[in-house]
Amino acid sequence: MAKAQKTTFTTSKGVAMYPHLNKPDFAFNTDGIFSVKLRMPAEAASGLVETVKKIASDEFGKSATSARMPYTVDDETGDLLVLAKSKFKPKLIDSTGAMIAEPSAPTIYAGSTLKLAGTIFPYTAGGNKGVSLQLAGVQIVSLADPVGSSFEFEAEDGGYVSEANDNMPASNDNDGSGEATEGEAYNF
Repeated sequence: MAKAQKTTFTTSKGVAMYPHLNKPDFAFNTDGIFSVKLRMPAEAASGLVETVKKIASDEFGKSATSARMPYTVDDETGDLLVLAKSKFKPKLIDSTGAMIAEPSAPTIYAGSTLKLAGTIFPYTAGGNKGVSLQLAGVQIVSLADPVGSSFEFEAEDGGYVSEANDNMPASNDNDGSGEATEGEAYNF
């Protein structure tokens, strides 16, 4: 087997799915893992795919076709779903390229537009072989709102009232005017 290669990557812009970038995910690892799946058009990710395939071929030879890859193709859209992860918290970068200091780091929600950077790493462990993308940095191009922040529910009399969220609006009434501040709402 060839010596492990250290090749860096930077993705094109993509939409974040299941981001665990502010806090680690402990669901399948007791030490916690920072991770994100990035949805990108296949054309935008073609360079990354070719590089990953070449590294797998160089590292594993003929058995590269059975190696685990850090991406899948969405059968419905043809988009590439790229998974990058790390044991260590990635550096967060704003859209101008400036580092974001930890205390002021925004919460990154699904739907945010991001670019990822890190190292492409071939591995063999427990009889499995593959290539992973080790996440080192995340550029935030645009942030998405948290799920539920733009629901357009009206108050219902006599129903359940949460004590913890007594004065928290459930709409995108960001200016307190009682009107949605962006987009259109339809009440069917």
